[in-house]
Amino acid sequence: MRKSTRLLVFGALLLLQGVAAAEFPVPRLVDERRAAKVGIRKIVGKHLKLYTDLPQSNAVDELAAVFDAAVPKWADYFQLEPNKLDDWWMQGFLIQDRAKFAALDLLPADGKQFENGYCNGHELWLVEQPSDYYRRHLLLHEGTHGLMYAQLGAPGTGWYMEGMAELLGTHQWQNGKLILGVLPDRREDVPMWGRIRLIRDAAENRKLLKMRSIMALDYRRAFSTDEYAWCWALCKFFDSHPRWQNEFRKLKDRVNEQSFNKRIRYELRAGWPELQVEWDAFMRTLDYGYDIPRMTMHHQTSGPVTDKRSISIAADRGWQSTGWLLKQGRSYQVSASGRYEIFREQNYSTAEANTAETWSCEPGGVTIQYHQGQPLGKLLGAWRKIKNDRFSESFPIGLSRKVKPPMDAVLYLRVNDSAARLSDNAGTLSVSIRPSDASASD
Repeated sequence: MRKSTRLLVFGALLLLQGVAAAEFPVPRLVDERRAAKVGIRKIVGKHLKLYTDLPQSNAVDELAAVFDAAVPKWADYFQLEPNKLDDWWMQGFLIQDRAKFAALDLLPADGKQFENGYCNGHELWLVEQPSDYYRRHLLLHEGTHGLMYAQLGAPGTGWYMEGMAELLGTHQWQNGKLILGVLPDRREDVPMWGRIRLIRDAAENRKLLKMRSIMALDYRRAFSTDEYAWCWALCKFFDSHPRWQNEFRKLKDRVNEQSFNKRIRYELRAGWPELQVEWDAFMRTLDYGYDIPRMTMHHQTSGPVTDKRSISIAADRGWQSTGWLLKQGRSYQVSASGRYEIFREQNYSTAEANTAETWSCEPGGVTIQYHQGQPLGKLLGAWRKIKNDRFSESFPIGLSRKVKPPMDAVLYLRVNDSAARLSDNAGTLSVSIRPSDASASD
């Protein structure tokens, strides 16, 4: 067995045991003269030494700078002492022709087969991509794995391991400045990434995954692209939510625990019902530019409706609980009124620069523009089902509608708009409800 192979095997065993970063063996030695003869060159940064058979280009040659820019951001996210990473580095291989790397014994020594990327803790491999963005994404994804192995001792269970790599791999790189953990504003900004499209397709086909199913994903096998999308979405949901962000970010201290998932359930037990409801709502409305703080659901104590009730609904927020607990099979009349702003469009063609045109709206919506099949600004409803704490698909209410819940449920309301455009909205509308059958007052 070659020395480099022995070091990799030894390194893999140490990784499984969760040893400290200082105890890791150094990456294999690369015979650079032999590599150069087959067209493999080296790109060097402070924290990355990258070997590739790709020709010179700005997008490829700046990868070491991208990696170096990520290191202090990883340190900040995981609350590591900055100087702890001064001497930390990884070795990487960006591959166009696998045969060249195989001939030099530069593929994973454990025989790991990989489609796009792989990390064994101190080395990473990337397969060339037709998208500059997705090439960087893979580098940051595998780099996140490497840092978590080296600095935390382990990456956690499957969903957390891949979800964190996806979360901190989704980025913005512009003029030498790097931002990690972004929720992309547009599909065009992240070519080949496709995670949001996969979630939206699942929602349209009613194939949304529950949190328990995502948390049960087994890291001992290769994940599908859909599973990467679910892991990213769950980590992004936790990491951006005002209520659960702090608890989620503490999980880094528990990555070596065998009962990692049980610990999460225990820590979040008080809010678990709301957590499941908000996850359902997040999946059904996820979009590019999703405004998580504004889309955070508003909950309140609920009680049965036996007489007329009224509530004010904000036009610039996501789903808001009415506090109205409606009984299965009974009918209720919901009515809405008010005028609010649903759209603000900047106008730079006028003499006065940066003026804004606003669209006023009533609960029936504006029919000059539609969102998800309904007029923009129209009042929507959805059920929070009491029996299993699940959240239903939305349905239109508009100015007035008689509703009949399919089971005991709390009515939630919002105006119809993209989850990325709520900041354009302003004002409130008034919504009232009354029982519309005699049995409702029993």
